[in-house]
Amino acid sequence: MTKALQKPVVYLETTFVSRLTGWLSPLDHIWAQQVATREWWRLMRARVEAVVSEVVWFEIALGDAACAARRARTIDGLPVWEATPESKAVAKELLRTGAVNPDKPRDAAHIAVASIGGADILLSWNFKDIVNENKLPLVTAVVEGAGFRCPLITSPDKLLEDLP
Repeated sequence: MTKALQKPVVYLETTFVSRLTGWLSPLDHIWAQQVATREWWRLMRARVEAVVSEVVWFEIALGDAACAARRARTIDGLPVWEATPESKAVAKELLRTGAVNPDKPRDAAHIAVASIGGADILLSWNFKDIVNENKLPLVTAVVEGAGFRCPLITSPDKLLEDLP
């Protein structure tokens, strides 16, 4: 099968999984994110190869046990990408350069694992440290400077807007 016929590979960052599975929030902006995530999942799940990482599994286990179990059930069976020496080096460089806040090593790991793994898209609701429009050029430069292709880093609602 040629690359053109393969499904796009979409890395689901932890905030995507949390918005997909959480109880609907009374906060308008979180509620809107939850609705957009669920709509994206309904429309796109069969059209993409969704993947997660061991970092996602670590993060979804945090917090309320019942909620963690619901998150785990939702992503159970998805391919799990592990950190590699290359992804650890890229994550370290993302932190060193300030492309990702130095206090957020797991956020850098998400970007690095998605990039080194070959994801086409990284979906996240973390606008401060992952989907940060001001830092995306630096993120891309760091990833490409290491010899890898940076995935499209975006939010589910933005990706839905761009669908044909």
